[in-house]
Amino acid sequence: TAESIEECGRGHACGFCPQESTCQLDREHHNRSHLEQRLAKINWIVPVLANKGGVGKSTVSANLAVALAREGYAVGLADADIHGPNAARLFGLQDQRVKVSERGILAPGYDIPGRGSLKVGSLAYFLEQADTPVVWRDAYKHDYIHHMLGSFDWGVLDFLIVDMPPGTGNELITLGDALKGCNTSALLVSSADAIALQDTLKAARYCSDTALPLLGLVENYAGTICPHCGGEFDMFPRAPEVDQFEQQGIETLARLPFTPAIGQGAAAGAPAAGDDTSPLSTLFADLARTCRDRLIAQQRENLTRMPSPPIPAGAAC
Repeated sequence: TAESIEECGRGHACGFCPQESTCQLDREHHNRSHLEQRLAKINWIVPVLANKGGVGKSTVSANLAVALAREGYAVGLADADIHGPNAARLFGLQDQRVKVSERGILAPGYDIPGRGSLKVGSLAYFLEQADTPVVWRDAYKHDYIHHMLGSFDWGVLDFLIVDMPPGTGNELITLGDALKGCNTSALLVSSADAIALQDTLKAARYCSDTALPLLGLVENYAGTICPHCGGEFDMFPRAPEVDQFEQQGIETLARLPFTPAIGQGAAAGAPAAGDDTSPLSTLFADLARTCRDRLIAQQRENLTRMPSPPIPAGAAC
């Protein structure tokens, strides 16, 4: 039978249900409708991606989420990096363990003073130990992406930031399929060197080929601030490959320097975007507002493209 999630009464996918082995309801329908209802409560979804590891996707994701939450928005961060689920550690939540309620998997919150809490969902909560490797084939990855979106109790959100793993493989394909019809727009992250930019161009090509809208590019590690004298210098010379993004209409939204504050924030489980004494706080606040404004503009443009409903026969003009 095509029972709905309300009739089932459980706010998580069937795989977490203690009655799964004896349940007579339609499992496929439940999981599909459950995911749709969960996503319907989220206004904007921003996958943060690159085709290169080590360029700072997780750091940018965490700080962008904090900056948006400080603006007063309801924000969640979903960690889709299955083999390196580090989002929980960036927020000091690495010791949390999975808890399942009737409403779904509880997403631990990171406190934003005066603004409530930011929900963080990660595979790290399921691991026995911090160094437990995740050795999964694609079928398991597919299921986890659906659990990440549908089984965590995200509630009503303005923004869901998705920290993606490197590459343009199964996780990104699965996410794209699951988010069809949602207000989704990706943010590219790359360091300023030629190799990273070249690989990130492949991620841009993926977005173009799959019609995934893009917000723009964040150039990470774009210069270094000396902790002693405050002077700035380039750790990586800005490679000419960055011009190819501009030629494709992909603007650089922020150039983030590499500073000790990044490492200190990660070690403390407190993203630098939440520290008013850090210069990064202003940079991430500006990035958050830019992303918000672009998402609003894209949403309005999509609405203008929607066909007008047909006028019923006999209706007055």
